[in-house]
Amino acid sequence: MIFYTRQDPGVLLELKSNGVYSVKEEYVRQKYTTITEHYAALYRRLTLLARRYINIPDNLLYPVWLSPEGTDTIPETGDAVFLKFDIPDGSYILANNEVWDYMINHLYYPSDEADEIAHESELARYGISSPTSLISGNAGNFYPLLRQKVIKSWEKIYTVTPSDPNMIVGLCWELRREWLMD
Repeated sequence: MIFYTRQDPGVLLELKSNGVYSVKEEYVRQKYTTITEHYAALYRRLTLLARRYINIPDNLLYPVWLSPEGTDTIPETGDAVFLKFDIPDGSYILANNEVWDYMINHLYYPSDEADEIAHESELARYGISSPTSLISGNAGNFYPLLRQKVIKSWEKIYTVTPSDPNMIVGLCWELRREWLMD
């Protein structure tokens, strides 16, 4: 499948010199600085979930984000280089970026409008005014089943197709020089 990505120029250099590139924890720390743990934990969860569907080497924990051909999901960033890859099946997984937004914000991803209303009613019944507190606050300590419900809802990232095709992203855990297209 054809994918596009914008990466730091060092990624292209590493691909050309080593033939392979994977995201290292130090890169995540450099990018996210004070909120590294937040994103690192989410990336590890993405990887854990993706391992149900594709083979990812144990030493690779952080994905490379890709835009499938025909979508428009690559943000403009500084001096990044624009790269095009033809990645073989089994080396990537498609993900729902809508679910990712919910994950980032520690929110429940509902199945539909009725599920969303039911979840909000449940939060109100327990007096939880901040839904994020189930993950990033103390509410999850008092309501562990609700906390697990939120985390379980994130599993839809690989199984639910978003209504907007531009919300489909690709994830892979290594880029290879032979996949790079001119």
